[in-house]
Amino acid sequence: MTARTVVTAQGLRRWSVVLGLALLLAAIPVAINVWPVHASAVDPAILRTRIAASTAQPFSGYAQSTGLLGLPALRNLTQVTAPLTGTTEMRTWYASPQRWRVDVLGEGTERDLYQTPQAQFSWDFGDNQLIRIEGDQPVRLPRPADLTPPELARRLLSAAGGDRVTALAAKRVAGIDAPGLRLTPAGPDTTVAHVDIWADPRHGLPLQAEITAKGASRPVFTTRFLEIHFADPGAAVLTPPAPRAGIGYTVTEAPDILGAINRRRPVPLPPALAGYPRRDAVRGVSAAGVYGAGLSSFVVVALPGRFGAGAFEQISTYGQEVAVPAGSQAALIATGLLNLLVVRDPFRTYLVAGPVTPALLKRVGTALAEAPA
Repeated sequence: MTARTVVTAQGLRRWSVVLGLALLLAAIPVAINVWPVHASAVDPAILRTRIAASTAQPFSGYAQSTGLLGLPALRNLTQVTAPLTGTTEMRTWYASPQRWRVDVLGEGTERDLYQTPQAQFSWDFGDNQLIRIEGDQPVRLPRPADLTPPELARRLLSAAGGDRVTALAAKRVAGIDAPGLRLTPAGPDTTVAHVDIWADPRHGLPLQAEITAKGASRPVFTTRFLEIHFADPGAAVLTPPAPRAGIGYTVTEAPDILGAINRRRPVPLPPALAGYPRRDAVRGVSAAGVYGAGLSSFVVVALPGRFGAGAFEQISTYGQEVAVPAGSQAALIATGLLNLLVVRDPFRTYLVAGPVTPALLKRVGTALAEAPA
């Protein structure tokens, strides 16, 4: 009982410090944003190249992401949908692609993810649980660590390699006068109007990224640093807690979701859908494919048995019915940016998702319902 009291007291003191720090950092942008911005202009193509090369730049910082997508709280997927529909506070340290850490801070909670050369480690401070995750995940669900400004900005620019970039006026982010660029997708079927990114002019590290959907008057997703330091964070902060008495410790294999689906008599996917050719999502996995290019891409997964039944139940509960040829059923969840479609007949279920228009997904639903069994 005494040990529990000591731990609780330590936790309260720790979260008092975190709360005070959060309030302080929240006040900083109000003060510094009234200062004039004097960043030198950087050609957007050059800035894009610097951003791509910024994976070599170590840093530590405090970041905040805000999503307005309005996704429903789908069962077993709240850790995916919550960051896209609310505000997420993150503390992050980065030395290299193989050595980093992201802490997600909540009310009385802290969940930390460590990447080391040997494995990933998940540390739940509130539950005192440490999990070692071994193996590779060729495909996985999104996580908060993907939503830090550097990760999200680099992923978007990499996905939209052929799309046009133009210069944006500089903005002060985390005390840095940051030049910006705007990525405008060329594809007609994407829901993305533009992506705005501001980066440190010397290191190219993205400091803020905003995604604006077509028809929206403000960004539907924003991620930005409130504090940033350009230095190697050191080994101590990047080393996960050591297993010891009083800590729950588990070793697990990274889940291979697509591999499991592919082993259950996978349904072949069409070579093209709604005029978009198929690309393999993962080599050797026929149950999933990517159609389209850049920010006009969508993913299709053929779900077996109970996987398909569960997906259809959730999306049809929260979404709207979509008309498809007789013998099939379909439902759609539309958020204005990321849209999800499920198509089901007596033999198979398809899940479709991507930043593409509901009109395109309805055409895809009809094509999947008419595909040979």
